[in-house]
Amino acid sequence: MADQNRIKQLVDQRVTLENQLQNEHGELSDSASRRYDDSYAAIQRQLASLFKDTRDDSDRITIMLEMMRILENRLVYLQHFIVDPSSDNRILAQLVTKFIDQVASERSSVLTTLEAIYYRAVAALYAGDVPRARDGFKEACASEESDEANDIKYKSYVILGHLSHEDKDYAGAKALHDQSLKYSQNNNVTAQALALKALNSYALQDYDEALRLFEESLQLFDVDKPYFNSYFHRNALLFCGGICFDRKQYDAAERYYRRVLEAVEPTSYDSFDALSHLGRIEYSKGRYDEAVSTFEKAVGTHKFSENEYIVDTYFWIARSHLKQNRADKARPYLEKIAATEVRYEKKPQALELLRKVS
Repeated sequence: MADQNRIKQLVDQRVTLENQLQNEHGELSDSASRRYDDSYAAIQRQLASLFKDTRDDSDRITIMLEMMRILENRLVYLQHFIVDPSSDNRILAQLVTKFIDQVASERSSVLTTLEAIYYRAVAALYAGDVPRARDGFKEACASEESDEANDIKYKSYVILGHLSHEDKDYAGAKALHDQSLKYSQNNNVTAQALALKALNSYALQDYDEALRLFEESLQLFDVDKPYFNSYFHRNALLFCGGICFDRKQYDAAERYYRRVLEAVEPTSYDSFDALSHLGRIEYSKGRYDEAVSTFEKAVGTHKFSENEYIVDTYFWIARSHLKQNRADKARPYLEKIAATEVRYEKKPQALELLRKVS
């Protein structure tokens, strides 16, 4: 028999972890996300070990329910409804499905019919069986069984919308995310649903509606309340900034990108993205020294390997220097572009400028 005290300890750890995650304030850093995910994985491994060691039905039910909740917690709060069907996830998904089938055949009250449908669909998602997952979430959405917290219906519509978005059915995804709004529990959850709906409007090139929906979501996000999702909040800021930037509404774009910088880690890609756009805004306004400083900060804080965005930033720095007739300072950046193995569409232009300043 498994150590019931140990099972209780692991259950308490999972509950504490979930409460902490739901009540996180501000931007959840990459390192914090990894810590949460590592903690969930450690609890999951220990539960799996206990599950193998016990034959007590009550203990096995408790353990499996916890593993199911961990799967869902990671999906909703850390993976933002995007699943990587790794070999470990596939194995756990098989265990979960087998367990649900068993309790259903025994007519157990451990799970309601709606919960069983939903968790089967979650398991199918982790198993990489997208058609079965989609059918399960559709069944959950259509169920007339009571869902008092509206939690299952909301998540099912959101996940279905994400799957449609992945299939490039943006209109269908938008309709599904619109349906999810009927089941949102509070302002932060509503804000998340609006941001998802806005993303599909953007993909449909309805930029007016996308901007309106993103701005509406930003008005509802509350960093000091439960269920604040920094990932969707940050995306809303970036898309608002991007839409305003493309429209040459530089003052508005600058406000959004500065809000991004206040929210994210300096070494994150989103920080780099915001800084590189701010540099272009300064360039467009003729503030070339400020542009150079901002572009160099973007490059200096970027911790990823060299890519086309970094190379493009080199080009902007060189152009900013050339606007001030500083060929000697532009040359090193043009030489970096010439030497890079990264594919960059403006490389011929950079090479021509390098020829002129050499």
